[in-house]
Amino acid sequence: MTTAVQKAPRINSEDAVGIAAELYDLNVSAAPLPSERDQNFYCEAGDEQFVLKIANSGEALEFIELQNQLIHFLTANKIELEFPRIVRTRTGEDISTIKDQNGRQHFVRLLTWVDGICFARAGPHGRKLLASLGRALAQMDAALAEFDHAAAHRSFYWDLRNAAMARELIRLLPESRRSLVERFFDEWEKIDWSRLRSSVIHNDGNDYNVLVSKPEQRVAAILDYGDVVYTATVCELAVALAYVMLDKPDPIGAAAQVVAAYHEIYPLTEPEIDSLYTLAVTRLCCSVCYAAKQTRDAPDNEYLNISNAPAWSLLDKLSDMPLDWPTKVFRYACGLPVVREQTSHLRPAPSELLEARKKHLGPSLSISYQAPLHIIAGSRQYLYDSEGRRYLDCVNNVAHVGHGHPYVVRAATEQMAVLNTNTRYLHELLIEYSERLTATLPEPLSVVYLVCSGSEANELALRLARAHTGRNDVIVVDGAYHGNTSAMIDLSPYKFDGPGGRGCPSWVHKVSMPDVYRGAYHGSDAGKLFADDISREARQISDALAVFFCESALGCGGQIILPSGYLREAYAAVRAAGGVCVADEVQTGFGRAGTHFWMFETQGVVPDIVTLGKPIGNGHPLGAVITTPEIAASFANGMEYFNTFGGNPVSCAAGLGVLDVIRDEELQNNALEVGEYLKQALRELQNQHSAIGDVRGLGLFLGIEFVRDRETLEAGGSEAAYVVEQMKERGVLLSTDGPFHNVIKIKPPLVFSKADADFLVSHLDAVLKEDSPAIQN
Repeated sequence: MTTAVQKAPRINSEDAVGIAAELYDLNVSAAPLPSERDQNFYCEAGDEQFVLKIANSGEALEFIELQNQLIHFLTANKIELEFPRIVRTRTGEDISTIKDQNGRQHFVRLLTWVDGICFARAGPHGRKLLASLGRALAQMDAALAEFDHAAAHRSFYWDLRNAAMARELIRLLPESRRSLVERFFDEWEKIDWSRLRSSVIHNDGNDYNVLVSKPEQRVAAILDYGDVVYTATVCELAVALAYVMLDKPDPIGAAAQVVAAYHEIYPLTEPEIDSLYTLAVTRLCCSVCYAAKQTRDAPDNEYLNISNAPAWSLLDKLSDMPLDWPTKVFRYACGLPVVREQTSHLRPAPSELLEARKKHLGPSLSISYQAPLHIIAGSRQYLYDSEGRRYLDCVNNVAHVGHGHPYVVRAATEQMAVLNTNTRYLHELLIEYSERLTATLPEPLSVVYLVCSGSEANELALRLARAHTGRNDVIVVDGAYHGNTSAMIDLSPYKFDGPGGRGCPSWVHKVSMPDVYRGAYHGSDAGKLFADDISREARQISDALAVFFCESALGCGGQIILPSGYLREAYAAVRAAGGVCVADEVQTGFGRAGTHFWMFETQGVVPDIVTLGKPIGNGHPLGAVITTPEIAASFANGMEYFNTFGGNPVSCAAGLGVLDVIRDEELQNNALEVGEYLKQALRELQNQHSAIGDVRGLGLFLGIEFVRDRETLEAGGSEAAYVVEQMKERGVLLSTDGPFHNVIKIKPPLVFSKADADFLVSHLDAVLKEDSPAIQN
């Protein structure tokens, strides 16, 4: 290390101007750029910009040639990054030489300038930019898997395999800091390098070598190839993560965004994922150790300490975390079970479980698929069966921010260890969660009741409405489902008109489903025309009307998006008749719409009561009712409302975790981007396969309606069922809904990605192309 610094050239800007003129016949202005071992100059010649690179005298020609060949190789692979062009000298050389004032020879190259803002200064480092970095690194590594050069097989102190060289320098650190660094080096000693893939890597994706195209918030280039080495491939990502984590309030969360995007493009192996955090933190430890030596040997070189203070700050923060926590987050980011499932030879076969289920569970409890799945683990947008097979979960909206999200799990687990009790005691989490929840909603929706499920939420909403209006009757949309309590079955046509149902009760009034595909109205005024049904019904029962219940988008009705103006007209009619309006957001809320946090906002309305469930706790039993102070006051008639588990501290901790993840991982925006991408891909598939009659939806709430005839709209229920079964065999989980069970619903966890969308669409296309009598295209 010291040798490299001592042999750096002593060239000033005036010298650089002379070199450019002599070797490249260019009249330039020059300014020095920061560098660790070499000297670099920014040069301008009219409209052209260059970097003049002067290597230290200890650099071998073979290594300079390696860098040039690597640039040529990556440029030829046409990955989504910009690389500099190597400018030849006036005599046609890629590499030339000069001698410094001490007579030492230095290799010289001139590269074209790549424009952009360095990652360190391109804040904020949001989801889009972090994901772009992950994709860029993955594309580069995937390409370099086919590249090799003898000069890359060198012993290099910045190769993380050689971290023992840095460990020897711990003695130069302040005594109070040594144990912190030793702890992380001890973890490095445990790495089994034989289980990690090896290749040539760039090895220095630090935040000053990564350039960002600011308008697109996209990584445009990764520069400076002086640290190239043949080593464990995962070190590429680990080095970048060390710098990504600097100065972040949640360093592990930020790193996980990069990891997830990298894994989509160039999948990491399980041993690589499990070593990733140790390698990243080892890079930080190497950095502070080498900085201590460099500061002693070259105290005037400010570049050597550019990351030293932030590195120590980050190491302090990481030292407060359990050592296994970041690895859990990274496993989740890659869709692996956060906790390794210990396979047991005693595990019962699915057939045994099915028989036991039939014996001990009620026969009305349904089960998915003709050959039921034995699911034992979930992570992100994936479920794993007892054989270790992974399935892409395209339908489980309960796991709103992803199966087993470690932040939500940790929040609930830590609170469970402290206290879990009812709301008759004061507790700060109850207040914090209620405030955070109502902050997402428009005024005057400001009063919260926390419950345990969506069914409970809708049951309570009915009581609130009746208490406020002093009336009894309800208007509901045909095909709707609002829950499994007795009252909710009575106002859910999906149930009372279905098998085993008793028909519509006298106090419930059905109106037609606002379905612009199958319904009576299809044009721009369809919303108003469908709402006229509600207006007529409201006038007829005005003295009895208490409430209008409507899902903000119809789930069991077949993934129906309400036509424009429908709720505005419907709410006006109901309120004119003295009733109140409930927006059932159990399946549609919390950013799933993409454009808005709440699906009812897409209709430009404010309901009187909003009900929540399913996604609110990411699988934890939690629901909520939010209403106005006026309605809440009407409900406070002397009878206490109490729910033993509603609003308990553990539920509030889980709910807060969900809100944090939606915000920090920008999942609403992901729902918008991926949802639009997927909907467009499905519509292209619709153009190829006549069995698909309609594709509809908003964000990550989509439906594919199957028909046998596009003119008559004869429902393709058996076709949809066949597709669902075939997709399951291909590792994609879907299900059907709608009055004719011919609509495949897509409402996955909001971490669903464009790569997932491609996987779904490609397999759906393959199933529809099969020569099967079950599908007639």
